[in-house]
Amino acid sequence: MKILVVDDNASLARGLKTFLTGEGHQAEIAHTVKNGLEQLAAHNFDLIITDLRLPDGEGLQIMEKARDGSSEPMPEVILMTAFGSVESAVKAMQLGASDYLTKPVSLEEFSFRIKKIEQFRQLGVQNTRLERSCESLYTAAGFGSALDDMAGASPEIDEVRQMIGRVAAYPSTVLITGETGVGKEVAAKAIHSLSPRQNAPFVRVNCASIPETLFESELFGHEKGAFTDARQRRTGSFEAADGGTVFLDEVGEVPITLQAKLLRVLQEKEITRLGSSKPVSVDVRIIAATNRNLAEMVSAGQFREDLLYRLSVVNIHLPPLRQRKGDLPILCRTLLLRIGEDLGRPKLKLSQAALEALQKQEWPGNIRQLKNALERAVVMSDSSVLNPADFLITPQVVDNGKSVVAVADEVLSTDGGLNAALESLEKRMILAALAESGGIKSRAAEILKIPRTQLLYRMKKLGIGED
Repeated sequence: MKILVVDDNASLARGLKTFLTGEGHQAEIAHTVKNGLEQLAAHNFDLIITDLRLPDGEGLQIMEKARDGSSEPMPEVILMTAFGSVESAVKAMQLGASDYLTKPVSLEEFSFRIKKIEQFRQLGVQNTRLERSCESLYTAAGFGSALDDMAGASPEIDEVRQMIGRVAAYPSTVLITGETGVGKEVAAKAIHSLSPRQNAPFVRVNCASIPETLFESELFGHEKGAFTDARQRRTGSFEAADGGTVFLDEVGEVPITLQAKLLRVLQEKEITRLGSSKPVSVDVRIIAATNRNLAEMVSAGQFREDLLYRLSVVNIHLPPLRQRKGDLPILCRTLLLRIGEDLGRPKLKLSQAALEALQKQEWPGNIRQLKNALERAVVMSDSSVLNPADFLITPQVVDNGKSVVAVADEVLSTDGGLNAALESLEKRMILAALAESGGIKSRAAEILKIPRTQLLYRMKKLGIGED
């Protein structure tokens, strides 16, 4: 690789140049921001190694120029400083640095970091060549981009697609935020599919569904005999994803007691199986997602601040469906196409009246709720054209600015007595709340103003199935 070393310590810069030349690289030296920018203008570099603090400015100025898109491919950047801090590291990574090192750094460490960057660039070049050579074949075969799953034409979703396209090629950690059902996993898969790791595993970990006692084993694995039921060695999610991507869904649910171990994986790129003292190196990219406000959780002492810094090097926020209602026609066409393929019902369409009715809904469950509503309508209808009557659209009224479920729009029969009438009303209210929440029971419980456990009990008592 062709490498530029920028450091005002002349002896250190010369020593690095000698070392890099011995490693088979071509190296140039600069001692100031001005000299570094002049070198960038005159040559194309694969890697910039720059000190953060220079006599006439900061290494960040050199990095911003190096990664402004004027050269293709853009050079990677390693920032060095004797004044390390989490904040400066996060700022550097957010601006596009490939790595961040605190002085003094051993030559062995330099060699390791540079080799990783060299391997990454080689993979990127190979991936670009492969994409270009296969582009016409994919088009002819009817395959689209991974971004096709991010359906919509609104400025909000277009910005999301652009962000995904930019970050996919780099190994930086990504935090995807947004409400339940907005498509955070779809975005994570798109990043993986467009990255140099696309042919390696994509492992999803639902942090909300793992009991605290099993969390460490699920993520890091365990040795035989590590605990009572550990009858054989188990490979954890990080080892299973080696070379690929780990998607930590609902990362805000990770217990505070285990967040330090997750932070260590991010920092050291190694895990230790439960019941073992031998660390195992893992090469994974981490994409995390949450519908919670992690900054508020940090303030409340429920989430580690240093872990948040590490996870949110790049932050992608997915807007709720109610903020991009203009995308609803495109979303409906895309979802109906896939539902039709799955159910053997091709050429499904929405009537204009059905589309207008769907656009009037708030969709608190977002795209997931919309998909469920469309699939239910397809199952209930014998026609290829879906009409309003095919949808279980719950009428809504406004009470002091809040949306409430309107279920008392029919006269209840008294034939079965008061208990039967109350049971019928209770069942209809629960079904209506579930319909409004897109099947999300915690949201339905909030609508009904009862605890989630009570909702589950009443559903079981009334014979309302999990589906």
